[in-house]
Amino acid sequence: MNSTRFRRANLLFAIVAGCSLAVLSTTAAAALPKAAIVAGYEDLAPFSQRLDITLTSGFGSGTFTVPAGQRLVIDYISADIGVAVGGTVLFDVATYLNGNEVEAHLPVVPNGLVLGQQVFSVSQMTRIYADSGSLVTIALLGPTNGGGGSIVGIYGHFIPLP
Repeated sequence: MNSTRFRRANLLFAIVAGCSLAVLSTTAAAALPKAAIVAGYEDLAPFSQRLDITLTSGFGSGTFTVPAGQRLVIDYISADIGVAVGGTVLFDVATYLNGNEVEAHLPVVPNGLVLGQQVFSVSQMTRIYADSGSLVTIALLGPTNGGGGSIVGIYGHFIPLP
């Protein structure tokens, strides 16, 4: 019976010591300046941008500029896209990385007809980078008749540059 109490006491001591160590580690990491934290930085410098894009003659785009001194990492993109019935659409993300333009074509999923339009959606985890001070462009290519448009959400985080 005494040996059972002894094992329980040692187990309890080990659990309490482990919790104390975890609390000390978390407190020490939180006290570091933002520039010193690499892992988990997306929680400290979140980014989100909404773009309302109108399709005219089969093309539409929206843009925004990455702030100076920051590199943007786009982690997720979502969009609802409406075009003329029977149409299809291409979804393109253009950024600049190390001064070179890079394009990413994201998959578009058809969702049927809604309010007289062919509706598509984009919902994609990404890892797309954009240089400090560069222009990020979301472009849609669709049918040339009937117009259409999209609401796009771009989500990610900033990484400070040295």
